[in-house]
Amino acid sequence: MDFLTQIKEKAAINQATLTVPMALGPNDKFTPFKTLLNEENPDAVIWQADAIADDFSKEVIWDQVKAGGGQAVDDGDLSAMKKAAMKAELEQVHQEFLANWPSIQAQVVQELATNAKETVGDRFLFLAYATTNEGGQGEMAPADQAFFLTSALKVSGQLFDAVFIPSHLDENLQGKVRDAAAAAHVACIETVQVSDLTTASLTEAFEQTLTFGATFVNLELSADMLAQVDLADLEALLTTLSDKYKDQVELVLTLTGQLSKDQLEAWLIFPSAFVTLALSDRYQTPMIHSTVKEVGWH
Repeated sequence: MDFLTQIKEKAAINQATLTVPMALGPNDKFTPFKTLLNEENPDAVIWQADAIADDFSKEVIWDQVKAGGGQAVDDGDLSAMKKAAMKAELEQVHQEFLANWPSIQAQVVQELATNAKETVGDRFLFLAYATTNEGGQGEMAPADQAFFLTSALKVSGQLFDAVFIPSHLDENLQGKVRDAAAAAHVACIETVQVSDLTTASLTEAFEQTLTFGATFVNLELSADMLAQVDLADLEALLTTLSDKYKDQVELVLTLTGQLSKDQLEAWLIFPSAFVTLALSDRYQTPMIHSTVKEVGWH
């Protein structure tokens, strides 16, 4: 069963689909996360690659290579001429490294993606990379962020069921990620920023997503924004729009920040394709604070 089929089957019986973020860094242990994942048994996992990918970036890996080579030159009992020649060779190695970086990165990304999939098992897996400005942990420049996502989709597309398209990337870079997703037969989740929760703004979000041919429109709504509206009225509006665009685009709501009890309960009945909650307090992210146990999922 594919993910789209599952969420529709659950929606038919008024049951939400649960996803959890996995934002584990290079120094985090994956086994405890996997153990708790099996206990809570969510439907899908969002791999927040921004928590780990930067530690394997072009700059970081080259710095490690350069540090070793540079140290050998500086520590050696060599003449100034010999040291200069060795440093020139190191620069040549740098140029070769840059030329080979695409293939090096492909291998690194494939290993990271394979590890992520092995951790989540047979659950659905979504690919995401968010910068600090987007509420994530990543520091990559826009072009590098897009390159990482397209590389992951090209070398490991079969592992992913959907990919989040970063909203801050320019149209050209977003297009590259969408093209890579299409080639890998991976669904796109378009995150659209809305300034308010009026009918006009929300309708525009759906229409914008349709122009890209994406499967999902993801609305990130903060606790502060939700506090400014009547939750029952918002539910009615979202339901109306979801019905209007039925079979064209699926609505996803990502509620961020410190949510109230009423907001949490509303999230469970809003017409969202899935609900994203942290696996536990230990695995909260900058955006997702509410946990599985906090809402009494089980």
